[in-house]
Amino acid sequence: MRKRWSVVPLTACLLVSAALTACGSGDSGSSDGGKASGEITVRVYPLKAEEDDKTFWATQVEAFKKVNPDITVKIDVQPWKDRETSLVTQITGGNAPDVAYMIPDELRAFQAKGALDPIPDSVSRDGYRSTALDAATVDSTLYGAPVLMSVLPGTCDKKVLAAAGVTTPPATWDDLMELGPKFKEKGFYATTIDATNAAALNTTYYPWVWQAGGDVFDKSGKLTIDSKPAQEALSYLTELVEKGYAPKSEATTAVPLDQSTIAKRQVACVFQTQPALLADQWGDDRLVIPPLKNKAQKAYGTVGSLTILKGAKNKAAAAEWIKFVTTPEVMAKVDELGGFFAPKESTPLSYAAGTVDAESAKYLDMTYSGPPAAKAREIQAVVAPEVQAAVLGQKSPDQALKDAAGAAQQILGK
Repeated sequence: MRKRWSVVPLTACLLVSAALTACGSGDSGSSDGGKASGEITVRVYPLKAEEDDKTFWATQVEAFKKVNPDITVKIDVQPWKDRETSLVTQITGGNAPDVAYMIPDELRAFQAKGALDPIPDSVSRDGYRSTALDAATVDSTLYGAPVLMSVLPGTCDKKVLAAAGVTTPPATWDDLMELGPKFKEKGFYATTIDATNAAALNTTYYPWVWQAGGDVFDKSGKLTIDSKPAQEALSYLTELVEKGYAPKSEATTAVPLDQSTIAKRQVACVFQTQPALLADQWGDDRLVIPPLKNKAQKAYGTVGSLTILKGAKNKAAAAEWIKFVTTPEVMAKVDELGGFFAPKESTPLSYAAGTVDAESAKYLDMTYSGPPAAKAREIQAVVAPEVQAAVLGQKSPDQALKDAAGAAQQILGK
């Protein structure tokens, strides 16, 4: 499975807003009033290798054409790198695609600048996991049709557990902390912490905040990065490092996975890496465990969705394409192409019972992609250095988060 994180530039979003003001919103056609026809462009990104994706989508376009002979679909497979900037260039140039793939942070940023149309009612919501729909919803309106999901539960190394004499993996924060001395005595770490400045906080720090019962924003939209749950989470991570239950050097310095303590088989359990990505390091010794529980039990999981651009020239045909791709049968093919999970429970995936993938899928309903805030990524950029300062012992967790809140408020402008 693949992780794809990058930042939507603020200037890019401003350009989107300006372009929409200048150019209007495009055709507002709906798929509800007669059979759609014409041509659409669909922007996607490689879920496997680019050539594999092109072949895959060509097959799906052919199948779509059989039931929608009057619609021509052009698939535009673009690289992941600089994808937001490239999309903004198309939007400002007046040649935006009709449909574009987005993950939650992108969707929220582009929606905030008026670049997306809501998903029409003709696209069924039936069968979706609530966690998937929540990730593509802003202000009670659905702006993306989910086609894939990921989940980061917990993964333990059976070899390390056995060497330390641990027969039951941790289920709670208390369990992990209490097992720390046992692992340390045998020369192992209980877990790893990523507090580098480049950390994707949705996968590294925020899940601990969620498990502590908090969030980065409350339900009213108020910033809560310096709340008691956030402080509790940062204090917990700091304690793990201070006591030597997590490697301090790797907590603040990015180390390639194949050179890490994980690859050296020195770590018992990890909570910020997809189990499938540990195949080369731990192989059949991977034990998938539920997300840890404190006051709540949550794990990060992204949701990939198809969106309709505000400037789309053929929204009726775009809706028909999205209806096709989000059928359980086609969705299963998309998810298996990239090694992801299905946002619809009825999707017939072929992950065999007992495998790492099948075990991971059990926790999809515990996933959360983060708060629906348009500037969530920009805020991550100012919070990450403060998390690092606390882990390094340069600031107390409380002071670090107060400073983070101050910097974040400047970004929010209030």
